[in-house]
Amino acid sequence: MSLSLVGGLTVLALIDSTSIGTLVLPIWLMLQRGRLLAGRIGAFLLVVALFYWAMGLALLAGALTFGDQLITFLDTPAGAWVRLLVGLALFAVSWKIPGKKAAVARQEARKRGEDVPRGRLDRWREQAMTQRSSSRSVVALAAFAVLAASAEIPTMLPYLAGIGLLSAADLGGAAQAGVLWGYCLVMIAPAAVLLVVRLAVGTRLDGALRKIGDFLEREAGETIGWLIGIAGAILALRAGTEIFGF
Repeated sequence: MSLSLVGGLTVLALIDSTSIGTLVLPIWLMLQRGRLLAGRIGAFLLVVALFYWAMGLALLAGALTFGDQLITFLDTPAGAWVRLLVGLALFAVSWKIPGKKAAVARQEARKRGEDVPRGRLDRWREQAMTQRSSSRSVVALAAFAVLAASAEIPTMLPYLAGIGLLSAADLGGAAQAGVLWGYCLVMIAPAAVLLVVRLAVGTRLDGALRKIGDFLEREAGETIGWLIGIAGAILALRAGTEIFGF
């Protein structure tokens, strides 16, 4: 395995590590009132990593099995129309991702002590992080982690790029699976480090964690929206050039 492949995958994994599911939500869990349930936060991160790993293995299998046929199809006129529609869909989706203004409005409302509408994630967090250890809290934790990872599927451009690099690498199936698991561990490493530090220094870290969480909440949605919008626009323009000749 070349250094360029390792370096590229590491950079992509670190970009993925700053997403909502891999960093913002773990910080959010660390700021839950009451005793810090580090084991459950660690379990949350492990479930997220396993979910991404399983999804990556499925994508790798599809790329290895159907990659050549898919590339051949996408080079046809029908494939160009598919690329155009996908590009337009990505561009449209990018406008639906909550941006900085919505995040800032929520944060300002919380600072003023106003009630911010509670969503499903809020209710699941309460069930998952309850002080009582029960089968219900374990199921809620697993569901919470899977939902967080699933919600990011439309925005997983770095992960898809990593899958592309792995599928093109001259590695066996077992080696690809091992490298992919390493990628997923790097994704959750920053949150795991913050959790260890939080355990070591106690609530003194809460102020910094809250600032990091607020910053990521403000910037993550808008950055992801821009990335998806740019990728969709490029895909649609290239396909449109082939179809319409402009």
